[in-house]
Amino acid sequence: MSAGGEVALVPYTDILRQECPRLRILVVGKSGAGKSALINAVFGVEAATAVSHRTPGEHDIDKPLSFPGNDRIIIHDSQGFEGGEEANINKVFDFIDRRSKMQALGDRLHAIWVCAEIPFAGSRLFENGVERILKGYQGTFPIIVVFTKLDLLREQKEGKLEKALEQQDRVMEDKEFEVALDTVVDEGVQELCVKPLCSLSPEYQWIATSTRREPRFKKTITDLVQLALELTNIEKVWIEMAIAQRSSAKASIEASIRIGRKRYWRGLLSDIFLGFSMRSVLDVLQKDIVNVWNMPDPENHLKKPEFLSLLSVLVEDLSDEATNNYPLTEKAVQAIIEHPTSIIITGPTAVVVLFAEWVRGTFRKTKSSLRCLTAFIVDLTLTMDTLFYLTLSRGLPPMTIRLVSQALRIYKARKGPVHNSIRTWADSLGTFTHLDADVVIKKIAEIIMGNSVKPEQWEMREEGLDESWMTMDALRES
Repeated sequence: MSAGGEVALVPYTDILRQECPRLRILVVGKSGAGKSALINAVFGVEAATAVSHRTPGEHDIDKPLSFPGNDRIIIHDSQGFEGGEEANINKVFDFIDRRSKMQALGDRLHAIWVCAEIPFAGSRLFENGVERILKGYQGTFPIIVVFTKLDLLREQKEGKLEKALEQQDRVMEDKEFEVALDTVVDEGVQELCVKPLCSLSPEYQWIATSTRREPRFKKTITDLVQLALELTNIEKVWIEMAIAQRSSAKASIEASIRIGRKRYWRGLLSDIFLGFSMRSVLDVLQKDIVNVWNMPDPENHLKKPEFLSLLSVLVEDLSDEATNNYPLTEKAVQAIIEHPTSIIITGPTAVVVLFAEWVRGTFRKTKSSLRCLTAFIVDLTLTMDTLFYLTLSRGLPPMTIRLVSQALRIYKARKGPVHNSIRTWADSLGTFTHLDADVVIKKIAEIIMGNSVKPEQWEMREEGLDESWMTMDALRES
């Protein structure tokens, strides 16, 4: 219930989950094609060995594979077609036909990824069963052909290029060598993979990937995510795919914007939030954004009031309310009595969590609230963006308070220009009467995209922080 006794604000991500609780993908390819490693790289799961380590006859395509570390993804494995091919291919065709026609969106098959190891050693690219699938479903289903183990092809071409230069008694600068190597690798992919695929059908989208952690190979995984999203025509499935993946910050940001546009970002200028406390408004905005990023957070640190409190402090420089840095004194107690939604008591030891002044009271349509709520959305999204790279650089470990505090410190150091742009824009607006909500959403998206982390500029930062929440005063320090 709201402060005025109305029905509570429900996160849009919760509504979406009722309709499409998980992304459902069929992976096709023989054992050893790199299916397990690919799923690990895209969706940030550890226990995906069952995807590619079973021999024909052991695996049931109808039995979904789920992962405790990421409950937004379901994988079905076709198994290889080395033995009993006709029976296996019929099972796959039957599965695709049944799943594509199911009434409930969450039960349907959303995508097919055909995985084939790049045959740099002269092996065959596709099994007969895979070729039949590609021929049978061309133009009727979102299928991506993923050529795996690009790093092995690159190593082979690198050795041959070095040998050729040695025989010619030539020396190349490092940059020139890398450009030449990129060219011969691209030519190898075209000859070994693309030409055979086009002989079956020129319609299929393809991508060559590697799950190695070097930047050039990480990009192949983010490119795969982007391609998968481009081929997804159903909006709710698009959002679920962007939530399920854990390899592209860009996809998570785009999903946050799409979800915000659906409902609550419009509330900054509409009557959606009238009668609700500012705490309730922040709660629903926080849950939607955090849910979209789908980070491994078993302790739910990112949904705790301590995190929300610190975010409110990040924003307070844009508020018309005076900032009170007082401790829990008589004045603070009186403020709590007058504005109970500005605090929360949490944990078994009854820890009091204070919020910034602007959070107290109910939502009002003012320039101050527009500035603060816009900044809250932007600051939380860009803090999550920073957290994404902090955790990705460590192999996606479980979320910790230390990581959250580190992300807040990093973002705080660069928030000045962000807040200046928000203040300049908001203060330039006239009355809200004729202001279109889409204008506000477009501006929020523009600020987020313009200030998001650039992967090529990311630098690892190590800080000696402990596992306790940073204080509001620490975050206020210049």
